[in-house]
Amino acid sequence: MIKKYHFIIAQFLLLFLYQPINASISSRTGWWKFDKANSLTLPENGYAASLTLVGNHVAVAGPEESNGAVLIGIGSYYEINHHISPNGGGSKINEYSIQIDFKIPANGVWYSFFQTNVANNDDAELFINPSGKIGVAAVGYSNFAIVPEEWYRLVITVKNGVEFNYYIDGNLILSGTAQAVDGRFSLSEKLLIFADNDQEDGDICCSELAVWNKNLTASEVKELASCTLNPAYLSTRIPYLQSPGQTNMTVCWHDTATVQTQVVYGIDSLSLNLATAGSSEIISLPYRWHTVKLINLKADCRYYYRVMSGGNASQIYSFKTFPLNNSTAKVRFLILGDTHCSDTTMAGKVIRAARAKMIEKFGWNFNDSVRAILHTGDIVVSGSSPEQYTKQFFKPLSSVTPYMPTLVVAGNHEAENANFYNYLKLNDLSVFPESANLNEKIWQIRVENSLFIGLNTNIYDEYGQVQAEWLNERLKEAESDAEIDFIFIFFHHPPFSELWAYVNSQDGGSNYVKNSLLPVIKKYTKVKEIHYGHTHGFERGTLMGNNQDGDFRAICGGGSGGFLDPWAAGENEDLNDIHKTISEYCYQILEIDPNNASYTNTAYSLGTLSHPKNSEVLDTWHFLKNQKIPDKPSIHNVILTDNYTQIKSSEFAGKDSIMSKNIQFYSANNVTVLDTVIHKQNIFGVDVNNNPIDLNATINFYESRIAHSQFVYNEEYRARIRYRDNNLKWSEWSNNYPFIVNGLNEVTNSKMYLQNYPNPFKNETKIEYLLTELTNVTLNIYALDHRLIYNLTKTNQPKGNYSILFNPTQLSSGVYFCNLITNNGSSTIKIIKSN
Repeated sequence: MIKKYHFIIAQFLLLFLYQPINASISSRTGWWKFDKANSLTLPENGYAASLTLVGNHVAVAGPEESNGAVLIGIGSYYEINHHISPNGGGSKINEYSIQIDFKIPANGVWYSFFQTNVANNDDAELFINPSGKIGVAAVGYSNFAIVPEEWYRLVITVKNGVEFNYYIDGNLILSGTAQAVDGRFSLSEKLLIFADNDQEDGDICCSELAVWNKNLTASEVKELASCTLNPAYLSTRIPYLQSPGQTNMTVCWHDTATVQTQVVYGIDSLSLNLATAGSSEIISLPYRWHTVKLINLKADCRYYYRVMSGGNASQIYSFKTFPLNNSTAKVRFLILGDTHCSDTTMAGKVIRAARAKMIEKFGWNFNDSVRAILHTGDIVVSGSSPEQYTKQFFKPLSSVTPYMPTLVVAGNHEAENANFYNYLKLNDLSVFPESANLNEKIWQIRVENSLFIGLNTNIYDEYGQVQAEWLNERLKEAESDAEIDFIFIFFHHPPFSELWAYVNSQDGGSNYVKNSLLPVIKKYTKVKEIHYGHTHGFERGTLMGNNQDGDFRAICGGGSGGFLDPWAAGENEDLNDIHKTISEYCYQILEIDPNNASYTNTAYSLGTLSHPKNSEVLDTWHFLKNQKIPDKPSIHNVILTDNYTQIKSSEFAGKDSIMSKNIQFYSANNVTVLDTVIHKQNIFGVDVNNNPIDLNATINFYESRIAHSQFVYNEEYRARIRYRDNNLKWSEWSNNYPFIVNGLNEVTNSKMYLQNYPNPFKNETKIEYLLTELTNVTLNIYALDHRLIYNLTKTNQPKGNYSILFNPTQLSSGVYFCNLITNNGSSTIKIIKSN
């Protein structure tokens, strides 16, 4: 029978316990648990062989209260008399498995797991290298990296001549290069654990060891990591921070204790000289949900704390209060969505990967930089099941939630159940704290130059209308607040989805977003991102506001743990407002820089179950408030082909890269014939190798084809174009290009056409003009002081397109005017020569 954990994550040791299961795993030949501090080397009952210690070890706290552990340092190791007979077709032991439950204190040094050389005069057989990767040169190293201060279950399975595998928490991390029978990795009568001949065996904690006389199957290894939680120890005294502020923080935790709900805290971890009492309530027996509200804190200050209930205390944790609104320091947020799943494996991996990434980027005190978690809902599979909140939400997120407050909105799986709101303590942030029907369902919080709003898209009845009306008033107020640069809105349901076609027409919450919330959001300019989930994957799009400064991004980050929505017939729909859709597990880190009035958001991918990734950058986007808009484009020409009217425009020029172009056609009486937006990138679907496909990768972005059916022959039209960069800024509209589509496959200018490109130009520019009939032509170029710089005169020039190359190398930079005179009139454009 097996009593153990799946994985435990903490900076100071978090406490969990797993209950026995009816295992079909093969019998061990040796098993050690280190639960008795005065007899650490003794085996479990029924197993004969004690460990032989070489060197020194000490008893330390294990991953939970009743499970001890040992710390063994450099130069020290265990000898195991494994009682395994030679097998695998050789004279030595060629088939076996090893389980090591371990934790390391830091990266940057080497750690060893086992050694087959009994004299310990050779390198170990498996290491953690200074980068946290597991392996050895003979078999290769994992992409997966160990995070310090987290507990892991490592299982190594060996069958020489066939395979060498190792697993972390039941997941295959590396299938290494198999070695020869009786070669490397074969065992003699003893096995050394944590040994290495030249001190590449750094301090390591171990809470359980086991060996088998066979290589376990993948399903057996999975069963070792799939034990169910013992209800008596579900997330006991592991804090969950919420309702943050500049001078306050709410601390909650589970415990069965009925008395002494208290948080002791201070600004020095060695002196927790402040204490605040709280209260507890029963949400589901035997638990009580303890809540303590800390007030009168200092802004932007680190506090160390521990929670206490029933006379027992937690480990020491820390948090950082929010900075003052006038602060210009960078501030960051971790964004998650749809972490719910009955199998929490991927949710745990996403959180561990996010924590590792934050440590990599910002150091061990990552909450100095990343101030909160923003979650778009669906934290449990069933909101009516209290135990799911612990197993599917509090536990998988417990490596970060004691250090960073979490702000979550309700998902459809929470279903407005009372359990969800009993766990939430957002009264201080609630927009309607006095309303029993709306309390905690709509919240807002100001952090420096940014406003964060959480909405509830489960409610689209009368309360949904109240929510939309409040949103309109709040955005109107923020629009005139010079101290607010950006607004980020969070809710659960998407207005549309490429991965899940159902939500585009049938989902009530999505229809509410589309019909009630988006019309409000589009009226204002400071909303720069809306975040949602519901769809399990990643999608990024851009929606146009009612004015050109009001465009905003739509981000689906629902791939943080639930089963991914697939690419499947009938499930997917290519939508013009979405630029990128990728069905992979992901999380986001949003970084806001008030000093530069800018922000950057980066999505990181863990890939899929069959194609895992190690926090690779999936996507990144940004906004810089004061960045210059793109240069004004021009239409070079309009050409009629057999099936299309083709528009050729100038290339993009500006501080940023191009995202989109907007083409408009008007009739002679200013009626809009066509208004279309085309995007530079359209990632939709995957190829046979599961790689995302950019459907726009091969198109010429500066040539657009419009079907003839959009136009009436021999009617007069005008075309214009503008560009949007990846900073959400639109250029000015180009000059109108007048034309007529006749029935002879010709495009003619209704009067005349004059244009040049590039403009501005450095050395030369091409001046084009179009004549609709036989006419006399005079083309003059003047300086600002009316001096004639260039003259072209033609008599009886036939209709058609003409161009000249103007390369005034003798002229200084500046503004010039080009004037075209024909029998039908004249036209003048401004041309600019730059250095």
